[in-house]
Amino acid sequence: MSEYQLYEFQAIDAPLTHQQKQYMHDLSSRAQVTAYSAQYQYHYSDFPEDINTVLLYGFDLALYQANWGAVQLLIRLPTGLVDVDKLRVFCITDLISVYEEPDSIVLDISFDDEEGGRWIEDQGELAEIAGIRAMLLNGDYRPLYLAWLKAVQWQNESDVAVASMMIPAGFNSLEPSLQALAGLFELERDLITAVAKYSPELSDASKLMALGSLSAQECTNWLQRLLDAEPLLVEKLTQRLTLNTDEVASSDPVTVSSLLKQAEQIKSQRLAAISEAKQQERLAYLTSLIPKQTQLWQTVLELIEQKQAKPYDQAIMILIDLSELAQMQHQSAEFKVKTNELLARYSNRSALKSRFKSAQLL
Repeated sequence: MSEYQLYEFQAIDAPLTHQQKQYMHDLSSRAQVTAYSAQYQYHYSDFPEDINTVLLYGFDLALYQANWGAVQLLIRLPTGLVDVDKLRVFCITDLISVYEEPDSIVLDISFDDEEGGRWIEDQGELAEIAGIRAMLLNGDYRPLYLAWLKAVQWQNESDVAVASMMIPAGFNSLEPSLQALAGLFELERDLITAVAKYSPELSDASKLMALGSLSAQECTNWLQRLLDAEPLLVEKLTQRLTLNTDEVASSDPVTVSSLLKQAEQIKSQRLAAISEAKQQERLAYLTSLIPKQTQLWQTVLELIEQKQAKPYDQAIMILIDLSELAQMQHQSAEFKVKTNELLARYSNRSALKSRFKSAQLL
């Protein structure tokens, strides 16, 4: 497998200036730069700059992926709009960390499985998960819980057995950005379903003060800031009006080992349901063939007479249906007689006989 690395950067709060765009172009001839994004792909070389440094130059998100299994996601959050202590609850040494810059907080989520491997989309994954940044600014820690869940599984079995965390609300219905994040972290759908069992519903009604409760002067100040196109004004006003910023979570911490066991049970039940549905669909199809059996046997003869590979294959498919139908009707002996007659009639057709054998019709 050839080496492949992808670097993506996303600006959200403000577009890149001309100088910033030029800087991103100057980093590499491989640059694909727009007003809000930059992307670099490498097969035989490396990105010439530190990804953390570039993030701070004018971006709010950065994503690095390598096809040998490495993933690094950086999320830059404005100082004062997030509770750093609440973010640090999810930190795990060398995997999830939080560090403070003069005007921002940076979340660094890194996994590096040198013995693994992953499929990487050519573009667009960072844009798909960009919505998680707004969630974090609004006190929704589901993105961090997904990262924590991945990180715990990255550790040894003893850590998985004892690691526990209260589960944030809202896992019953995941927004597309959270679904994309779960995909990026390669978290199985059945594990997310297990998590959702402990996750309270996310209330649609925000607990906000009425706008009328603000003084006339404060309302004027907010309007002026709106006219000045101040970044993140919606998030800032929402926080100003929020009555209770404590996020809703499961009442008790849930261990990862418990979630993994439940995920296995959910997977077994899901696969059993799929199998049952396929069986019922197959049964309905075979039942529809009952009045057509004579016609189907005639079609088999006509296909065999063509002496060609594709018609042979079509004839075998029909015979497989007729075989299952015969079993369903307790007429396997009659079916066997007819297939033996076919083989006797076309005993010199080695290709046909081989297909009978492969389909276990002999």
